[in-house]
Amino acid sequence: MDAFELLVEAHRPAMKAVLAKLVQLLEAHNVRYVIGGANALSLYVRPRMTVDVDAFVDPTRKADIDKLLAAEFEVVKIGGFHSKFKHADVEIDILYAGASAEDFALANARDAVILGTKLKAPSPEALLWLYLVSDQEQNFVDALNLLRSNPGLDRGLVRRQLQRHQPDLLPKLERMLHTAQQAVPSYDESRAKR
Repeated sequence: MDAFELLVEAHRPAMKAVLAKLVQLLEAHNVRYVIGGANALSLYVRPRMTVDVDAFVDPTRKADIDKLLAAEFEVVKIGGFHSKFKHADVEIDILYAGASAEDFALANARDAVILGTKLKAPSPEALLWLYLVSDQEQNFVDALNLLRSNPGLDRGLVRRQLQRHQPDLLPKLERMLHTAQQAVPSYDESRAKR
């Protein structure tokens, strides 16, 4: 059992079965997808806890996917670009691709195993771009951890994709790259600053 499995087993044991069922449904219906969020992040960095499963899926099958998942999970909401389902204490966020970062993640999916389930996950470069698009502070922290833990991450590829599709995010990428190069304060140092 890897560190992420131990964490999930201790805090959200239903997540393993929910992830397996979601992936089985998507693959049985030939849906293009990648599992994102903290689940995907656990492939590249020391894992952190999460309460949900995020999946980026092909938007051309939206109606079919919503119907399929509604038959298997509790519906929380059906939206134009984001539908939410639930099973036990685990939320399932289905994000319908269509933006450049999401399309890049689908196009650069790689085989992986998370919580014992074989699935499709985004490359570290695609995950970084997904985090760059987000305004959530946790995603900024996750992006920093991704950069610090993966020296082989192709920053040039991410930069080129942003130049082509979202040049407004280039300053954010540069700030993030600069911050990732800074020394991380120890626990005692961070407490002393409070």
